[in-house]
Amino acid sequence: MAPALPAARRALRSLTGPLRPVRRDGRPVVVVVAEAAPMRGGIATFAETISADAHLRERFDMELLNTGRLSNRQGGSFNLDNLRYALVDSWRTLLAARRADVVHVQLVMDPGLPVVRAAALCIAGSLGRAQLVAHVHSAAANSGRPEFAAYSSRDRRLLQTLRRAALVCTVSRPGEDFVRDLVPGVPVIMVDNAVDVDAFSVTAVDRQPPTALFVGVVCRRKGTIELARAVAQVRERGTALELVVVGGQGPTPQEEYDEIVAELARCGLSDSLVGQEHGPQVRARLEQADLFVLPSFLEGQPIAIIEAMASGVPVVGTRIGAVPDLVRDGIDGRVVEPGDVTALADALEELAKDPAARTRMSASIRTRAEDEHSLDALARQLERLYTAVLTGGAAVRRAVSAG
Repeated sequence: MAPALPAARRALRSLTGPLRPVRRDGRPVVVVVAEAAPMRGGIATFAETISADAHLRERFDMELLNTGRLSNRQGGSFNLDNLRYALVDSWRTLLAARRADVVHVQLVMDPGLPVVRAAALCIAGSLGRAQLVAHVHSAAANSGRPEFAAYSSRDRRLLQTLRRAALVCTVSRPGEDFVRDLVPGVPVIMVDNAVDVDAFSVTAVDRQPPTALFVGVVCRRKGTIELARAVAQVRERGTALELVVVGGQGPTPQEEYDEIVAELARCGLSDSLVGQEHGPQVRARLEQADLFVLPSFLEGQPIAIIEAMASGVPVVGTRIGAVPDLVRDGIDGRVVEPGDVTALADALEELAKDPAARTRMSASIRTRAEDEHSLDALARQLERLYTAVLTGGAAVRRAVSAG
C-alpha cells in the first residue's frame, strides 16, 4: 500500500498547483473557495464575481479555488463519491490556507450532508496560516423560518466549527441572528449580494396585458405550485396576466418535477414553462417583464431578485430571508407569506391592474439596486472586511459595527 501514498499526494497536489509565495507584489493573497463553473447559481456567480473584481485585485492577489464539478448540485446523500469530493476539497482548502493570507470559504450549510461538508471546509481553512472568513449562503440558515428547514442537534454541533472563523458573513439579517445564537461571540456581518447593475437595461413595466416572470429551479421550495394556482386565480377573477417560468429541473427529484409540470398544465400554464436560461437570455426576459415573482419557502438573498431590481422590474416575493429588506412592501413591490396562494394572487392582481403603480415601483427598485447592490459597493465592503481580518482583534469588531 505504501507506493500508493506518494501517487495519491501527487494527484491531490495536481489539483491545487504548486505552492506559490505567500504574497505577490506585496499584496495579501485571498483565496475564494466555492463551487463555481460548471456549477450555476447564486454562490457560483458571487465567487466568480469577487475573484475577478478589478477593485479587489488592485489591493489583493485574488484567486478562485473552484470545487465545482457538475452544473447542478447533487449533494445531500452519503455515498462514496460525495465523501471523496468532501475529502479532496478539504485537502485543497488546507493547502490553500497554508500559503494564503485569507481563505474566504463560501458555504452551503443546509441540514444533512452539506453541514458535514461545510464543517470539514471550516476546519481545513483554519488549519493553515490564513485567516478564515466563512460565508454562509444557505437558504436554510438565512431564511429565519425554522419551520421550513430545521437543523438537527448533530447539525448544530457540526456548525460549531464556525468558531474557527475570524469572521462569519451571512446574506440576511435573520442569518446574522441565527449564527449569533448558534456560536455566541463570533464576529458576524451581513454582506449584500451584488450584480453589474449597468449591464441591465431599465424596462418599461406598463404593458397590457402584463407579464410576470419567474426565474429559478423548478421545485416545490421555490413555490412554483403556489405560483401556478395564484396565476390561475388571477385569471379566474377576469384579470389578464401572462406568466413566463424560466428554469430547469436541476436537482429536483423526478416525481416532484413531474408534479409541478402537471400542476402548470392543470392551471392552463403549460406554455409558460420555457426551460433553463442564463445570462443574456435572462436579461432579455427581464426586458419584457412587467413583474418579477419569486414565491419561495426558503431563500437567503436571491440574486434573481437583485437582477430584477437592476432591470427596474417590481417584485412580488415572500417574507423569507432578506427578501423583505430587498423589496419594501408597497414601495418596491409586494411581500406575502410563503404558501399563501390567495395573498399571492391578490398581490399579483393588484399590480397587474395598476401600471402606474408598477412604474413608480420600477424607479424605486432600480435606485435601490444602484445604491446598495452594485459591484462597487460589494468590493469596497469586502476590502474593508479583508483588511480588518488581516489586522485582527479590534479591527474586526469595528468592521462588524460599521456594517
